[in-house]
Amino acid sequence: MRPTTESAGPSTTIPVFTSAGGESAIMEAYQRVMDAWPVAHEDLVVRTSFGDTHIIAGGRPDGPPVVFLHALFATAGSWHRNVEAVGRTHRTFCVDVIGEANKSRPTRPITSMDDFLHWFSEIVDGLQIDSMHLVGNSYGGFTAAYYAMNLPERIRSLVLIGPAATIHSMRAFMLHMFLPKSLYQVFPGLPGLGRAMRSSVDWMHAGLPHDPVWEPLFVETMTHGKLINRVFPRVYSKEEMAGIEAPVLLLLGQREVVYGNLDAAIEAGRGLLPNARIVVVPEAHHIAALARPDIVNRELIRFLAA
Repeated sequence: MRPTTESAGPSTTIPVFTSAGGESAIMEAYQRVMDAWPVAHEDLVVRTSFGDTHIIAGGRPDGPPVVFLHALFATAGSWHRNVEAVGRTHRTFCVDVIGEANKSRPTRPITSMDDFLHWFSEIVDGLQIDSMHLVGNSYGGFTAAYYAMNLPERIRSLVLIGPAATIHSMRAFMLHMFLPKSLYQVFPGLPGLGRAMRSSVDWMHAGLPHDPVWEPLFVETMTHGKLINRVFPRVYSKEEMAGIEAPVLLLLGQREVVYGNLDAAIEAGRGLLPNARIVVVPEAHHIAALARPDIVNRELIRFLAA
């Protein structure tokens, strides 16, 4: 079936923005990212049991499909530095994860990993994708690993970029990003929201330059976005990870901060994914594909070709 572009209707959707003004600010910032999108693309919408999911499709029409899943609040726009390089040989699908402040429109929250699996299966079925390469960053990496465990026949290869928890605990993320965001979501009237969210974003960048195209959008989604899904990342067991049959590439930024101890995260990754290729990306933060697209794209292309 062709992905539908029809909307489920505003009366059925659950708000993922703190206000109408916040939604406008996010959509304007999103449009600026799309104005800078480096290649031709089309906006697709796949209707699922959890609402309408927005996807940015591009790349080589007859190429093997690559599905990209973004970090929490990062939106599908966070892949704008990668789609051109990967799209020369592959068909690219950048998904706006439902339940977050982006262009997808949820009708009910995701409350379990099986809900996520159901939603993802409906998306790839709707796109008529039988098998794919799967790339996930942060929260997108956490869920991508679960899909690879449970859909081994459909995942040709798996790329995890700074996956949230998954291989190692992330107490530092809890302190610097999750708790401040949660506090303002529960108490929206507290002063200092903009300052607190910018501080969280700065912490994640670890002193490295901000992407001038995408970073304003991330600040807006952190400031004005709600999160309705109820699944928090965790570290998978070795038995669970053994369910991943696809080749795995694990990319970790040299300046990654969410795990607290990068060396410990690397060792944990080796223990849980003994056959994975592990690459530390120099001078890269949590969103490594934006921080060092030259290196990440090179690794992606090499891995996908193999």
